[in-house]
Amino acid sequence: MLASGLAFVGVTGTVRHLGTALPAAEGAFLRFGFGLLFLLPVLVPALRTGYAPRVWRMFAARGALHTAAVILWFYAMARLTVADVTAIGYLNPIGVTIGAALVFGERLALRRILAICVAIVGALVILRPGFRQIEPAHLAQLGAAAGFAVSYLITKRISGLAPASAVVATMSLTVTIGLAPIAALNWVPPAIVQLGWLV
Repeated sequence: MLASGLAFVGVTGTVRHLGTALPAAEGAFLRFGFGLLFLLPVLVPALRTGYAPRVWRMFAARGALHTAAVILWFYAMARLTVADVTAIGYLNPIGVTIGAALVFGERLALRRILAICVAIVGALVILRPGFRQIEPAHLAQLGAAAGFAVSYLITKRISGLAPASAVVATMSLTVTIGLAPIAALNWVPPAIVQLGWLV
């Protein structure tokens, strides 16, 4: 989890550094496309495994949700401060926690309920509705947090039906496929330096 957290910080910094030079969908497509290359040794065996149609439907649904959330996140990250994006992004685990209670029947202890309340208040402090104009980028990040939360809940359900390597690899595949046509609609030839950062 520590390594994962550091990797996410690296991705956040990279996207922020690139800014709006590349359209959000294109930046996300390139990032997932390069990631897919690293996952090919895991992806090929995963695709050869016969999963039930229900599992493939969950893979597809999660890919679609994650695609939309990634585009919204890239859009917000390029336009908001890192602090705003991160603070609003903390609603993501709140959504997962509430969803886990509703979908999987997990119990919410008092400390978790208090943490949820604090996180919601924190998001309101960042957004300050009524005191400043809510920008489209703020709404995009809210949408991204919700999309990631539902995607993670689907991942939890799939994790009992397929190995972790297949879960990760198929997500990269479905998100890359989902982003491709959207990125192609407004393609800007990336510079070598931009490609290097995304790799």
